[in-house]
Amino acid sequence: MNHPSTLYRHIRQLVLFTLLAECAVAQGYDHPLTFQGADHYTLHSAASRAVGGTTIGLKNDVGLMFTNPASLQSLQEMQISFGGLQQFVKSSQEQQYAPLKYYSNFSLLMEGLTGGISDPETVMHTPPNAGDTVQRPFDNIGPNWSRSKNNGQAIQALLAVPFSVGEMKFTAGIGFVEYANLNHYYENHNVLSPAVGSERPVPVALPASDSTPVVTHWSSHLRSREGSIRGYGLALSGSLTDKFSVGLSGMILNGSTDDLEHQVERGRIVFYRSYFRLDSVYGQVTKTGTSDYSGSEFTISGIYRGRYVSLGFAVKPPTTITRKYSTETRTDSGGSSSTTTVNAEDKLKLPWRGTFGLSAVVVKNVTLALEYEIRSYATAVYTKADGTESNPWVSSSVLHIGAEYAALPWLAVRAGVRGQAEVFEPEGNPIIGDPVSYTVYSVGGGFLFGGVHLNVTYEYTKMKYQELWQTNVNLNSESRHTIIADVAYEIPRIW
Repeated sequence: MNHPSTLYRHIRQLVLFTLLAECAVAQGYDHPLTFQGADHYTLHSAASRAVGGTTIGLKNDVGLMFTNPASLQSLQEMQISFGGLQQFVKSSQEQQYAPLKYYSNFSLLMEGLTGGISDPETVMHTPPNAGDTVQRPFDNIGPNWSRSKNNGQAIQALLAVPFSVGEMKFTAGIGFVEYANLNHYYENHNVLSPAVGSERPVPVALPASDSTPVVTHWSSHLRSREGSIRGYGLALSGSLTDKFSVGLSGMILNGSTDDLEHQVERGRIVFYRSYFRLDSVYGQVTKTGTSDYSGSEFTISGIYRGRYVSLGFAVKPPTTITRKYSTETRTDSGGSSSTTTVNAEDKLKLPWRGTFGLSAVVVKNVTLALEYEIRSYATAVYTKADGTESNPWVSSSVLHIGAEYAALPWLAVRAGVRGQAEVFEPEGNPIIGDPVSYTVYSVGGGFLFGGVHLNVTYEYTKMKYQELWQTNVNLNSESRHTIIADVAYEIPRIW
């Protein structure tokens, strides 16, 4: 059957192929594990998280030691604090395919629905070809998945001591925190390489004839990481005047994760001009290993506290995190297996980052806070083990808003909302460089019993984004319910 050439130009807008698989992905797809999760910094203060992650309006909170060290100047007595969280995470992906005019079974194959379709009773072509039959999968892997995970973690153990040198007031602190939570999970059961229907970087036309078919490999990919980076450090704040204080903190970073990548070959798809054929291919590749992280980070901050309005900032200079990883790769194919081990090192250089904002006492006992966070991650440099450099992340700026009501001398009621953004953009993003973003909602309370401070906060997050292809859309979602609590004890001075 002959078709006008103009039809082929329209067809290639429906089914397109990229020649290089690594150019076909934006947020994941079949990307290997590198530094996923390294941008998920942990906020250590339950009170700060209750007011949307703001810091300037809070006082007497040792949990801000490494977020805004200048705030330590508001401590009245020595404080020791411990905190942790419990998180409930549910993530899922649903794939929805559109029927294609010249590949009518393709969408049904990808959605695992061809099992209920009978073969045609008549042969459409002479001689017969794969277009005269229904192509069926050789496994029972479906396109959709969901996963639930609970996680409990200690996030801080801190000690701060106010002291004076002459007329200068200082506060010094020492502590341990969870710097970043690296837990990560992603699946895609319909990975094709070269990728079918990819929007970028450039589309590739369908085969010009049946004698020059395009071959793609169909597989299922999973990657998972569990662990965190911890920080051990010191902080120091001092008052330049009665109203203006500055602070500096520094941490040594180290931590480890357990890493897993699993790929199952589902078949080989050969695309001809107006039909396709699925061939059976068996194979599995499993990568297991560990990653060990090391580095350091510093924070410089300042706060001006007026009677009704306070202003502040906190900036983090560039820093480098190094990852040393050991990966064992087991390949099973055609009844044989082989194992290889790789020990290597890569690194990520983070750029300048920071926040600035203000807080204001709007009415008696009610304080509102507003902070703006700048995350210039587009200039972050990732260096592979072979020395190749790239800028894989995207930048964002997010807003933090919170309020605190001192209802009673022993009770503070808090609420807040803050923007959050990932360092990736979804596949087929209409606006290039625009990251996946969402909102974190929080409520909490602070209780004072003598010299004991108890802060409890609940956070809710719902992240949703779409991966857009010319053949399908992947609906991704992740919901998080988090309970954070910390308790601090004021130790009276004995000197």
